[in-house]
Amino acid sequence: MRRWAIAWLAGVAVLLSACQANLVTRIETSGAGTLTTEVGLTPDDVTQVQSFSSGGPGGSVCQSLNSQMQGQAEAPAFQEETRGDDTWCVSTQAFEDPSGLEALYRQLDGVTIHELVLREGIFVYEVDVDTGSSEGAPGPATVSWVVELPGKIGDHNADSADGQRLTWRLVPGEPRNLHASSDVYGLRLPAGQLPMVIAVGLACLCCGGVLALVIVGLVLLLRRKT
Repeated sequence: MRRWAIAWLAGVAVLLSACQANLVTRIETSGAGTLTTEVGLTPDDVTQVQSFSSGGPGGSVCQSLNSQMQGQAEAPAFQEETRGDDTWCVSTQAFEDPSGLEALYRQLDGVTIHELVLREGIFVYEVDVDTGSSEGAPGPATVSWVVELPGKIGDHNADSADGQRLTWRLVPGEPRNLHASSDVYGLRLPAGQLPMVIAVGLACLCCGGVLALVIVGLVLLLRRKT
C-alpha cells in the first residue's frame, strides 16, 4: 500500500507562501463521514504552479498537483473548485465507521493513531501528527488539521473551536498530539443526578395513578346519580 506524508502538504504550503492546506475529517453521529484534502491557491499561487508545470501556463493547476502526488497516494485525484478569487484543489474519501477512518489515516505517514472510537455515546479522538522536518523551509508554513465531531464537544486541545469544528495548526518540525471528545447524543446527566430523575419519575407515576382513580370515581358517581 502506497502512503503519503502530511509533510507533502506542508511542502506545498512552503513552496507557495500564500497557499492554504487543510486536512478535514467530518464524522457523523453514525460514525460514518469523509476525509478531505484541500489545497487553496490565490491567483499568484496558480501562476507560480503553472510556471513549473509540464503542462505549461495554460494547464490545470490541480492536474499539476495530481502529477506531483503520482505514486505517493491512493487518494482520489484533486478536483478543481473556485471559491471567490481562489482556486481550490479538493480530494475527498468516504468512510463508513471509525475503523474505516482509521484505515484512511494509516495511509498517512507521520500519523499515529491512539483512539478513534465511539464508546457508550462518547466519541474519543486522539492521534499524533508529525509533519516532518522544517529544515530548509523559507517560512513558517502551516497545515490546518480540522475535525468536525458529532454532538456536544467535550475536552480538547485544539488551537481553535467553532461549534463542532476543531482546528489544529501544524508546523513542520513540531509534532503534535491531537485529542478531543464529544457527547454524540448530548443527553448525558451530570454525575449524581440519576437518582433524582428516578425519584421524580416515580412521583409522576404515583400522581398519575391517583389522578386516574379520582377520574374513575367521579364517572361512577355521575352514573349512579343518573
